[in-house]
Amino acid sequence: MLEAANRQALTQQLRPPAGFRLSHAVGTTFTLDMTSALSVPLSFVAGSGEEFTNPVAVLSALRKVSDRVDIFCQAGHIKAPSDASDLLALLEPMVHQVSVRRGLFHPKVWLLEFENDTERRYRFLCSSRNLTTDASWDLLVRLDGELAHVAEDSGPDSGPLARFIARLPDLCTVTPDAGRLARVRGLAARLANVRWELPEDIHRLAFRPMGMGEAFEQGSIVAHLRDPENFIALNNKSGERAHLGRDKLVISPFLDDKLLGRLQDRWTDNLYVYSRGDQLDLLQEQTVADTRTSFQAFDERGIPESSHSGLSDTDESGLQRVADDLTGLHAKAYFCDYDHYTYALLGSANATEAGFTKNVEFLLEMRGAKKRLGVQSIRESLKDVPFADFLGTGGAARTEEDVAAFRLENALREAAAHRFLLDAVPDGDAKNTFTVAASHDWSPKPEFTAKLRLLSLPQPSAVVAPSGGQHKHVFHAIPLADVTPYLVLTLEDPVAGLSKSTVIQGSLRTDPVGRLDEIIARQLDDPQKLRQFLLLFLTPEDALPGSGTGTGWFAGSGFGDGSTAGLFEAMVGAMAGPDAGSVFPDLKVVMDRLLALRGEDPEIQQLHALWTAATEALDMGELHGV
Repeated sequence: MLEAANRQALTQQLRPPAGFRLSHAVGTTFTLDMTSALSVPLSFVAGSGEEFTNPVAVLSALRKVSDRVDIFCQAGHIKAPSDASDLLALLEPMVHQVSVRRGLFHPKVWLLEFENDTERRYRFLCSSRNLTTDASWDLLVRLDGELAHVAEDSGPDSGPLARFIARLPDLCTVTPDAGRLARVRGLAARLANVRWELPEDIHRLAFRPMGMGEAFEQGSIVAHLRDPENFIALNNKSGERAHLGRDKLVISPFLDDKLLGRLQDRWTDNLYVYSRGDQLDLLQEQTVADTRTSFQAFDERGIPESSHSGLSDTDESGLQRVADDLTGLHAKAYFCDYDHYTYALLGSANATEAGFTKNVEFLLEMRGAKKRLGVQSIRESLKDVPFADFLGTGGAARTEEDVAAFRLENALREAAAHRFLLDAVPDGDAKNTFTVAASHDWSPKPEFTAKLRLLSLPQPSAVVAPSGGQHKHVFHAIPLADVTPYLVLTLEDPVAGLSKSTVIQGSLRTDPVGRLDEIIARQLDDPQKLRQFLLLFLTPEDALPGSGTGTGWFAGSGFGDGSTAGLFEAMVGAMAGPDAGSVFPDLKVVMDRLLALRGEDPEIQQLHALWTAATEALDMGELHGV
């Protein structure tokens, strides 16, 4: 089941099937790297043929699909980029920070709906991977599904997944607009009729969202590990008589004695634990000394997952920045051999009590034949992963630095959960500059110093005083394209010598007209970029290689040599497409920019005339109901 050598990027798993286009995507992550999020729209747009480092390709993809993508992440764990691109502003509609009353928002799932005329297909990805540049070893299960007839066996019950998706907007610190709310809940409602194809060697599967009020049936391994006294195990017993199998295997970067104790029941012969050496050191000595349990440590000492919200460089004051790039183990999986079957859990939950009882998490609970999926087979597949025998004894205490970093992270999460309201007011006689005021009621604890700034500008930073009550910070002479609802909060602990930052999603109450259009215009600052954008933007999302569309066709139609011949053909094709009514209005700012830059060029004049004729024709068609 575990194929350590089969490595694929998350973006590969997001790509639509051949001939289909994205209808809607909902993703969840604990940590969000904003630069990584820019690459997600590229996954859904065929024909771009570009890396996410190409800003024009990213811009085109964002303009095409951002209204159909929603990403939910833990407040206080949006990673502050070292160099904020203008394009980050285009993430605003699709990124939603959330805060939960207890524990953490920790699931890592994607629900995708694709369409081809009236046909719809679905994909569900359940993984341990955050939306970051992290190079750790993660695991993922992919399910593909189609709408089924009512009389057909629908396989796994989609009810728990549907309820999980529908409840996500309720956790947001900034309420999504009505259109997005309707789309997310509409997607959740359609899941009732989706028939999921089970992975190879899996006979039974159940969706297990945790921390969202979902009730589990008796016999569920997840339910038993959460509450062993009240939920039966695989032998239909609870409490001390419970039995989850003689051989078990756990893969988890974080773990604690209590959860492992629930797996070390009296009938256990072997419990194999794969984790990080620094985390195994923190277990109690009696847990490590258990003769039935063997421990394997990843060969690199992991950096705690929650440190993603920090920055890795050193600031001018010399304070140490907490490292933010994980290298090592990040996968979470559980296997129990019982009778002729192996029962497996895979998803986001670490082997900790908090992971199973406090956090919002998502797991898949599966059953397959032991001869194909058994613990010994999993151990064999893990030989390709760099684990070594753990030679420690446990009993170590957390370092003072770890404790201080944990305090900073808690403070950042608490701060990000507050409402930050922003207003942008035009500066007097200055052209296209604004005064931005940020208001909030959060105050740092006295032992911390806090600074707040706009994400779009590295300076200036406002000091947040530890006094209670309302705070207001004013930023002057902000260019239109730099007005943003995103703030960067940096907390410093001078005594510990640590500093951590996070991006906070505020609410821009007075959003200047044309702000996002100005950002687009600033990106397309020369005719070559404008041509490239137009060609990418006019490419059908479901274009196939060799079909007469896509970048291969562009290259043969004048793309890249200053000619606009390919643009004429692309526009004619787009006029006949199903999205013409939305595509052409979206191009207005681009076409106006193109005319302003090269209005004297006859080809540009012809192109602008064609675009004007196209929009007028489309308007007339809509007017007459054509």
